[in-house]
Parts: sequence; structure tokens; C-alpha cells
Amino acid sequence: MDVLDLRGEPVPKIGLGIVRHYNGLEPGSQFDVLSDIYPTGLCMWLIEAGILHETARDSDACWRISITRSGSPGQGTIPGLHHVVAKADGSIFTCERGERVARVDGKSGKVEAVNSVGKKTSHLAVQPEGEHLYISDFLDNSIIAVRTEDMTVAHRWPAPGGPQLPIVTEGGIVAVTGPGGGTLTIVRPNGGDADVQTIKIGSCPHDPEVSADGKIIYVPCAGDGVVAKVDLSNGQELARIPVGNGPSHMARHPDGDRFYVANSFSGDVTCFSEEGDVLARADSGPWAHAISITPDGQKLYVANFYDNTLAIFNPDNLDRLAVLPTEAYPHGLDISPDGRFVVVTGFSSEFLRIHDAATGEERHQTEVGGGSSHTAFLPDGKTAVVACSVADHLAFIDLETGACSRRVGL
Repeated sequence: MDVLDLRGEPVPKIGLGIVRHYNGLEPGSQFDVLSDIYPTGLCMWLIEAGILHETARDSDACWRISITRSGSPGQGTIPGLHHVVAKADGSIFTCERGERVARVDGKSGKVEAVNSVGKKTSHLAVQPEGEHLYISDFLDNSIIAVRTEDMTVAHRWPAPGGPQLPIVTEGGIVAVTGPGGGTLTIVRPNGGDADVQTIKIGSCPHDPEVSADGKIIYVPCAGDGVVAKVDLSNGQELARIPVGNGPSHMARHPDGDRFYVANSFSGDVTCFSEEGDVLARADSGPWAHAISITPDGQKLYVANFYDNTLAIFNPDNLDRLAVLPTEAYPHGLDISPDGRFVVVTGFSSEFLRIHDAATGEERHQTEVGGGSSHTAFLPDGKTAVVACSVADHLAFIDLETGACSRRVGL
């Protein structure tokens, strides 16, 4: 059995090394990885990559991570289209796990502009009416501002720690976590320039959420089992809220007074108030991860990676109402802006599933191509656009019929 000795390497290099080795093996093959880094950050990386694994202490100074190759490739080194966002005018923006970002006309599917802007772009954020697209580059350790009009680079700011998931407030403040360095980088607009601040936030910070007024950011720190509450105006940490083991993704209640976090390592979900009081906690499923709430606040959905299920909760008390099957490795979970549809992608499948958001009933199982990950919605509320990493295209889905109307590559 192969053994990769990656002791002494930082988390991003270990993660990429694991995924490259993993993708080069036949299904069923096994290998071990040696690391001197506590594996929380690696575990989150591997969860995101869709790689099942076990960890054990090999010695006082070494961890052993045991991995079995499944039938599907791991994310991270797949260069295809991974993330997608939309503006209010119907423009679609997407990036590959590589250099390029693109603007696509949502109505016609025409690729209008493509530009190489980074080394390893990962995720995007845009304001509905914004003039800039914000892109994380986790190899260059930067956050890139790209003009939506012509896709040229306007600014590039340092963002250490392998930045992954940017977020932009209505006031134009941009924030991104650096899981590999335990950091949060905040970019505040200041005339034609910006004030950039990076703070240490905790072990393996992941996908944050902001308060309804855009003044506070809540950052799940998977390695610490807490959500850090931070003032965006000055970077001051206001509280550390204990929520569970491996908090990863978050959702805010439409009323703005409650937040929900999926705890990946403990397989449950926690609800807490904006002040930081824990209100409820309930089992979801193995490696609870993606999470979303309906616009009317009536249903909370959580995708569980390791058993390919979708859990449905009453957001008021976290009573679990149902558990439904999904495609293999449900990486993305998004609810249409009108609150009618839930789209659950399947990275290790050629299909995704569409559910009635009010009842949870499965409406459609749609073939879209391999590696479906993230979803954006056109302003008409009738069409979902899904990034498919393995197939390397965007799939346009009619939500009413479930039909895939077009597939657009760069």
C-alpha cells in the first residue's frame, strides 16, 4: 500500500498532493498519508474534495490519514467550472479551478467574455447590482476584484491561508476565510482604494455568513468547534460561540435574528441567536455540510455528504421532518429566490435533484453532466444554472420541467 509522507508541508500543498494521488489510482485502491499537522483542516479539505477517509494518531508528532479511492474523482485538481453566481441583470459569472473567469448571457447562453486572472481560482461573490466580481485564488493567496463589464482585473489584494469562499455585503465590504492559515481577510472600500485587514480567526475557518445589517460576520471555525463573531468595521472579535464538532457552512434566518450552522464532523446542525446564545441542536446525518433556509423561514435543508441524504428541519425548533436520498456526494444545496425549488447537486453523479421547497417532495432527477457543484438562478426564477466541474460546462435547467435546455462550456 502506498504511503505519502507529507510531513512539513502546509495544508494547501498536502490537500492538493492527496487529491492528485487519489485521482491517479484505480477505484478500490488504498493509501495512507503521514502529516504532522492536526488533521482538522485536512479533513475539511478532503470533505470538500469528496474523499472518504479515517484519521489516527501515528505517533506524538504524526497523524496517519487512511484513504480508499472511490469510483469518482476528487475535487481540487479538476480544472473544470466549479462555481457560478448571477447578477440582477441576468448576467452569469463562472470560474474554473484554474486561471479563467467568464461572463455568460443568462438568456442566450452566449459566452460574452473570458479572461485569465489568477493561478487557482476557487469561488466567486458578486452584489446583485455590483460593478465588480470578487474571486478567491487559493494558490496566489489573493482576492481579485474583476470588472463585470469587461472582465478585466481592477484590484488584487493579499488574502493568506488559501482563500476559498468570499462574501460581499450590501455595503461593499468583502470578506474571505483562509482555511490553511486560520485567517479572515476583510476588504473595506475606501474611495478608489480599499483598507485590507487580515486577522487570525481560528482553526480551519470555512463558509461565513453576515448579519442582516451587514455589520457583523459569523465565521465557522471547524477545528475549534466554534463560530467566531466579528465586527466588520474593525476586525474585532466579539464572541466565540460553541456550536459543535466541525462547523462548516451557515445560513441566516430571513428574520435576521437566528443563524444555523452545519457541524460536519459531528453530523448535526446548531441554531444560535445573533447575540450568540445556542437555541437548539439536532442530528442531521454523516458529514452534514451544505445548508440553506427557505425565504419564508418555514423549512431548513441540510445536505449530508457521507450517506447521500437531504435532511429537512423545522427552523423554529430543529425538529427533523424528513430525510431524503440525494445523488452521490451532494456538494451544492441552493433554494430558488422565489422559495419554490430546492436544487441539490451530486458531484459524484451525472445527475442532480430538484425538490419542492415547501413540501420537500422530489420533483425531478435531471442529467446535467459530471461533477455538478454550485447553482445560480436567473432573475426570472424559472431557470437554474449549474456548474459541472468534471463535464466542464454550465447546465441550464428549467425548474418547472426539470429539463436541461443547454450546456455551455468556455
